Amino acid sequence: MVREPSRVFVGRQAEMETLIAALDSALSGRGQLMMAEELGIGKTRTARKLARHAQERGAEVLWGWCYEDEGAPSY
Repeated sequence: MVREPSRVFVGRQAEMETLIAALDSALSGRGQLMMAEELGIGKTRTARKLARHAQERGAEVLWGWCYEDEGAPSY
């Protein structure tokens, strides 16, 4: 039997609190940059959860991607 991925968001409460505080600051006119680099730690899922929260608060959410082929510069 194959299990479906959990819809429960586990283990990122502290990170979400920090990101939501940054979102509140941005919505008040004081933007900032947040970065994470460690591989495989759930950055995309965390970003999607924050994006949904931001949209619920009336923010416009835009997504971008980096060139990922060989020879691409970091960041």
